[in-house]
Order: sequence, then structure tokens, then C-alpha cells
Amino acid sequence: MLLARIKTALVLLAAFILISTKSSVLVFSIVISGFMGFVAWEWAGLAGITKKSSKLTYAICFFCIASFLYRGLGFGNNQEHFDKEMSLIFLCIGLLFWISSVFFLYHYPRYFEFWNKKYKLTVMGLLVIIPAWNGMIVLKFLNPEGYLLLLIVILVAATDIGAYFIGRNFGRIKLAEKLSPNKTWEGVLGGGAVCGLTMILITKIVNLIFPAFFQVDSVLIIFLTVATIVLSVVGDLLESMLKRNQGIKDSGDILPGHGGILDRVDGLLAVVPCFSLILLLTIK
Repeated sequence: MLLARIKTALVLLAAFILISTKSSVLVFSIVISGFMGFVAWEWAGLAGITKKSSKLTYAICFFCIASFLYRGLGFGNNQEHFDKEMSLIFLCIGLLFWISSVFFLYHYPRYFEFWNKKYKLTVMGLLVIIPAWNGMIVLKFLNPEGYLLLLIVILVAATDIGAYFIGRNFGRIKLAEKLSPNKTWEGVLGGGAVCGLTMILITKIVNLIFPAFFQVDSVLIIFLTVATIVLSVVGDLLESMLKRNQGIKDSGDILPGHGGILDRVDGLLAVVPCFSLILLLTIK
């Protein structure tokens, strides 16, 4: 099981490095849109949609919205400038959604009847997927070489790996037993420590290969690190809540040893809007 997880993770990492660093903005946008289409398919399952035709319809709806927004946001003009104000709006909407979701996670299952409606969960999916999709493309525009994309993926992965191994070996105090019995505060702290150490180690490298990153001061870098740690946990817990709601273990079975795509990117989806929002406001 662990070997399968490692093999799948390495393949995914290699594919992401290739598409992030070697593709144009247009090609990256097409690929990431297709990837998010699979995420939309799996989210439909978390929303209680069981028919494949209905899941496909939901994924197609995402594609239609993304295609419309791609032109509206100015990404389709094949130039360095895009509609930053509109992107900021979508990123803020995404960030506000994740902040507000903390309330429902903390009080689970108290407000279960409020959010547990199929149409609400499908709208919730768009509030998760579209800002993350927008944020990934924004990061590619800010740095076509793909270093910012790699930075955020590495930080989220470091948080996840640190939390997994520290929590598994030293975890005692439960984080949210009603949502995810295996998650512990020791795991969160371990993941945070690994994420912070990773940020320290790679910040100078990012500064060297992407000089514009010098515009991000130390306070913002600390905030980015903390936001990555917190939001990756929130994203993980939200998916756990929805899976528990549907009585399923994984969002899918497309990735050997991992489950579904959504199982691997839940934290990333939560972190991207905040991460890209801060960098969009900072980097000229």
C-alpha cells in the first residue's frame, strides 16, 4: 500500500513539474482545466450525485463556466496582463468560503441540516474549484517558469507528509474526532514544523531563480507559511466531513494507493486562493 502511494506520488510530481515548468500559459490552462474537471466529477459524488450522467453534466458545467471566465479574466489574450481586479474578486470569494467553512467544521454535526442539501453542495463545489483554478493560472501568469506553482505544491506536500508521519508515530490528542478520527494535534504541529522548515530552505532558492519574489517581505512569507498549514488542514477536514456525510472512504479510485484525485488535492484547493491572492497583491 505504501509502495503504491509512493509510486503514484512520484508520477504525479513528475507530471506536475513537467506541465508547470515546460508548458506555455495556454497549455497549462488547458491541462489544469481538464484536471479540475476530474475534481468536479469527484465532488459531484461528495454532493450525493450518483448517476454518471449527472456527474458528467456537473463536470461539463464547470468546463463551460471556466471557458467563459478564461476569456472574461483576460487569460485568453495571450499577453502578460490580465484582469487582476476580477481575479482578486474570485480569489477573495474562495478565501472567504474557506474561512467560513471553519465555523461548520468546528460545530459539526450541529448545522448538518443547513448545508446538507444536494444543490448547496454542488454550489459549494464551484466555490472550491473555480477560485483554485483561477489561482493556479494566476500563479502561472505571475511566473511562467512555474516556480511559484512548484513552491505551493511543495509546501502543501511537506505539510501533508509531516502531519502523516508525525501524527502516525506520536499522535495522541485528537484534532477533530467526529470528522477524522486519525488526525491529531501532534500531526498538525509536525506538519507545520516540516512546512516551516521547507519554506526556510527553499525561499532563498526561489529568490535566486525568481527575483520578483524579493518583493515578498519576511512578514508575508511567515503569513503564507501559516496560511498554508492552517488551510491545508481545513481543506482536508472539509473533504472528510463530506465523505463522512456520504458514508464513503475515498472520493474515487483513480489513483492507486491514494483513492481519488480530490483526496490528494483537498488541502491544495484550500491553500491556492489565499496563496495566489497574496502574491498577486505583492508581486508587480
